Amino acid sequence: MKDTEIKADITKEKDEARKDSEAAQTDSSSEEDDYEDIDDDDDDEQMDEGEEPTTCLFCEEVFPLIATAIDHLDTRHKVNLAYLKKKFHMDQYSFIKLVNCIRANKISAETLLSTEQTFWDDEKYLKPKEYEPWLCYDYDVLKTDGTEVQPSVPELLQQIAEQAKLLQQANEDMERMRSDYKELLQKVHGDKESKPAGDAVPRNNPNWDKEYFNSYSHFGIHHEMLSDKVRTSTYRSALLENKAAVNGKAVLDVGCGTGILSIFASQAGAARVVGIDNSDIVYTAMDIVRKNKVQNVQLVKGRLEDTELPEAKYDIIISEWMGYFLLYESMLDSIIYAREHHLNPNGIILPSRCTLSILGYGNDTLYAEQVEFWSDVYNVNMIDLQKKSIEEPLMEVVDAQFMLTEPEQIANFDMMTVDLNYPNFTHHFNLKVTKPGRLTAFVGYFDTFFDMPAAVMFSTSPTETSTHWKQTVFFIEQPKEVKEGEIISGKIVSRRHKEDVRALNVEIEVFGRKQKYMVV
Repeated sequence: MKDTEIKADITKEKDEARKDSEAAQTDSSSEEDDYEDIDDDDDDEQMDEGEEPTTCLFCEEVFPLIATAIDHLDTRHKVNLAYLKKKFHMDQYSFIKLVNCIRANKISAETLLSTEQTFWDDEKYLKPKEYEPWLCYDYDVLKTDGTEVQPSVPELLQQIAEQAKLLQQANEDMERMRSDYKELLQKVHGDKESKPAGDAVPRNNPNWDKEYFNSYSHFGIHHEMLSDKVRTSTYRSALLENKAAVNGKAVLDVGCGTGILSIFASQAGAARVVGIDNSDIVYTAMDIVRKNKVQNVQLVKGRLEDTELPEAKYDIIISEWMGYFLLYESMLDSIIYAREHHLNPNGIILPSRCTLSILGYGNDTLYAEQVEFWSDVYNVNMIDLQKKSIEEPLMEVVDAQFMLTEPEQIANFDMMTVDLNYPNFTHHFNLKVTKPGRLTAFVGYFDTFFDMPAAVMFSTSPTETSTHWKQTVFFIEQPKEVKEGEIISGKIVSRRHKEDVRALNVEIEVFGRKQKYMVV
């Protein structure tokens, strides 16, 4: 079919969807289980979701009805919700992600209309930064022909049956995960003395890893990482400014992603480079390597712990394994495995070492937006969600002007000696207050070092250029006034999560109180 015919068909389809969607109205959306404590008798007093003032997703215009706002999207910005639903097979969760992505990144209508990829399909976009009327719109009942109707009783019964089936499957999956985890614990801890450290690496069960690797299959996350100039340029400098150390060497790139580090290693003079990744992005990376005519890079699809590599040993292992708060994702497990099984006796690992630090922080505005917000949400007390918002640290680029203390290093990881116990540590800290203020949080960040002849490093400190890792904000439940010169003494404890092995449990004890967090 010719391009003009394809464009004509798409235009006709969009026009039909646009005309039909004029009848689209909102229905009351179901309450989440977390809100079942709100009295059902008050339903008649609650404002109908379609009557709330709604700001356009792409401009500053405000409309009294969400239906009017939807019509405005169609006529002014040429964005038809029914057409998007059909094109991208979207459901309610997809719509929520899309709205939050647009708000967070100021996506233009033109960008949305031109894309062929669901770049908003990221779990982080399920969490709004503030109340948003668009999120109350019941997108599921909007049909792709533009009509919006209440489901019939048979349809509802079918939906209930489908949900029951999904719940049963979820329960079966949970039981299987419990069984796998018990088996894994026995394998890891059953006979420590008779096992070398490297053989204990496979705590990342392949079943658990599936979702993790799938999250790296989409180009969006790689765009975020490659756009991080601090990260990417430092890795490039570590290789290209140390060509003498790389020239003629065999290099293993663990978690190669798009293959950028493998290509850098080749440019630095490596004799052979093998990159391995268990995400489907590796297939695109193979095309990238081929189109750039890089002859000495070979990419392999697979999980390192289960895959036979083209060569058994390598002179250099390179990887960008760091996660939020340095240790989230536990990819360091795979680096330890690679070191124990694939590194030559005189080989090196890049980066060479990483340090983890914390500091005291006091930003009342951020605390009000993220924590105190839940105490009064449209005259509704949501204090339970306030507690949850504290328990899950915020990943945010924080303003250095609100630093109240000097930083203090709490952990140091040398890649040549670190073992699988790395997530588990305790540090007693003494933070010196550099200026008075109201302490609302502790902020964590990490530094990464390449100890080469031409040494390079980068920092994710609030005082340095921001990176995609941002900083990790541990809000405290009861903020505290502190004075300049004062010493804040406390203890931070980190432990690998017992169920989600890629997550961390963190506990901070300070001012006579203990606060628990989960880095996920």
